[in-house]
Amino acid sequence: MDWRRAVIILIISFIALNVILAANLWLKERPVEEFVLTPDQQREIEAQLSEKGIRLEAKIPSCGVPQAFLELGYNKVDAEKVVENFLGKGANPSTELIQGGRSYATESKQLIIMDNGIITYFNRSGDSASKGLSREEAESKALEFMRSHGGLPKEAVLNSVTYDDKTESFLIEFVRKYDGFFVANSYIDILVSPSGVKNYYQSWLNIYGYKGKKRAVISPLTAILRMASEKNNDESMVITGVEQGFYSKFYDAERWQAAPVWKIKLESGDVYYVNAYTGELEQ
Repeated sequence: MDWRRAVIILIISFIALNVILAANLWLKERPVEEFVLTPDQQREIEAQLSEKGIRLEAKIPSCGVPQAFLELGYNKVDAEKVVENFLGKGANPSTELIQGGRSYATESKQLIIMDNGIITYFNRSGDSASKGLSREEAESKALEFMRSHGGLPKEAVLNSVTYDDKTESFLIEFVRKYDGFFVANSYIDILVSPSGVKNYYQSWLNIYGYKGKKRAVISPLTAILRMASEKNNDESMVITGVEQGFYSKFYDAERWQAAPVWKIKLESGDVYYVNAYTGELEQ
């Protein structure tokens, strides 16, 4: 046997194997490309939406941003500090153990602090106001309330303002943004009437960062088409906003993962979340 020739072949084979392994590793680690529809595909989807009576009155992104899962968890709070912030320093409320948390009550106010950190506040005082409330005034009252009751959480941004004719009140929602993307389950709702803040609800989650590798996401038009497949043919629909972010259900766990989604807002006020990996509607 020609040992010299055999050794050379083994060396060449070893080098070739290392080149293949390095190439495979590079392909796995390189940033995933964005999923982009061709112009013909975009026109076809837009035509299908139009046939279903769906109007697009929002700027639709041309594509999505590749994303990994986002790891979340409940944010435990200092109950003593929260009671002081909402009911006042030196307050002596009656307390009651409830399933999953504790309730604190005074004559006109109630505060519920759940073991997982979710906070609910009710102000039942019968104060009346002599004039109505504008949207700007409601937003100002909500911000002032948050500043004087523990502060505005970091990364909180105004998400929506909804007016209720019956109560002449505004429901103001702040949502958390992480790395430029909304996190649907991390939010604060504040109901503001002409006499002040009546209800407050806070579900502000811990964010531990991304989990796993980035994967390509479906295009927003594909997500809209998936959402449209769930509607009745005789329903008209006007889409007023499309945004990429994260959504998950709440779990009885220390940590869990939220999937990338497309949030689709309708003129009616309805909101749909479409899984940006699978195209399935999130419940």
